[in-house]
Amino acid sequence: MDQLIAAHNSKKLHHANLIYGGAGEDPLPVALSLAAMLLCETETACGTCRNCKRVEKLEHPDLNFTFPFVSGGNSGTSDDFLQDFRRAVLKNPFLDPDSWQRQITSKNQQLQIPVKEIQNLQQKLSLTAAEGGNRVLIIWMPEQIKTTASNKLLKLIEEPLPNTFIVLVSHGKNKLLPTIVSRCAPWSCRPLDNNSFTEHFQSSPEQTSKLLSMVFAPNLGAAITAYDDPESTQIDRFAEWMRTCYKGIPTEITAAVNDLSTLPKESVKTLILRSLHFLERGFYHNVQDTPNSATDLGAINVQKLSGAVVPKGTFGITSSLGACLNDLERNVHVKTTLTHTSYALHRAFRGN
Repeated sequence: MDQLIAAHNSKKLHHANLIYGGAGEDPLPVALSLAAMLLCETETACGTCRNCKRVEKLEHPDLNFTFPFVSGGNSGTSDDFLQDFRRAVLKNPFLDPDSWQRQITSKNQQLQIPVKEIQNLQQKLSLTAAEGGNRVLIIWMPEQIKTTASNKLLKLIEEPLPNTFIVLVSHGKNKLLPTIVSRCAPWSCRPLDNNSFTEHFQSSPEQTSKLLSMVFAPNLGAAITAYDDPESTQIDRFAEWMRTCYKGIPTEITAAVNDLSTLPKESVKTLILRSLHFLERGFYHNVQDTPNSATDLGAINVQKLSGAVVPKGTFGITSSLGACLNDLERNVHVKTTLTHTSYALHRAFRGN
């Protein structure tokens, strides 16, 4: 953020900026801080002026948002979900894609930014600024823009409007069109560390902060969601699946696969990602340095899991889950890949 402030103070801030980093980390809060500075009456993000107060509530008329959403709204644009987005960000400034998707749909729908959304933006930006000063457009997750819409966004970036700043907030910079990346000033955010979790959850018990860090770090946004909704950690499903795979009883594996396959596909992918992340942080690397009291997640005890897996099987567990995630990304049938992965995990638990 200091570099962005320096660029702004020296009048060298580019009209199009790409702020990128991990999901649930600093990119979105940094973009909001930049917007506050650009729209502040003194352009210092004083926090006390009328404009800063409106930015704080995400209600400034010259602060526009574009973000991925699901189909089914009346206008077919992000305006259909704007109030939901504002509430979500105000509650969780580190909002991550998975938390956002679960807030607006329970179905197996993909988040996307369609062509109509970019056309809507062009129309909005063609109007005079409401306050007669700067205008800021924050595009969250531009990697979700359809290819045809990306070309329209490129034109918007290449033909800048007066006193208009476009801020792209990406969690997948490599998925953006190279031409878009090349026309933006890049700003990278460092991954959050355990101190960020300790600071954010400082009013909570120390054990809670450590557990959330173990399961989610560096994704603080997911941790905030999980703190408010413990079931969203999916620890219970993960624990039950691991127990079933460890026993290797075919009828129980079939039942577990049938249960998991009822989830939306994106939720299954999230479960696999969190399983990998949890195993890597809580089991493979950090378990020996974690107090015993901080390894009992209720549904699963990390120390017991660690003792149940032979060293020879650790690579097999990781590779099996990784292969499962790749299959889901390639649209392999969910039950097929989960069944194959379950038996592969059983062999890995036994060191075969």
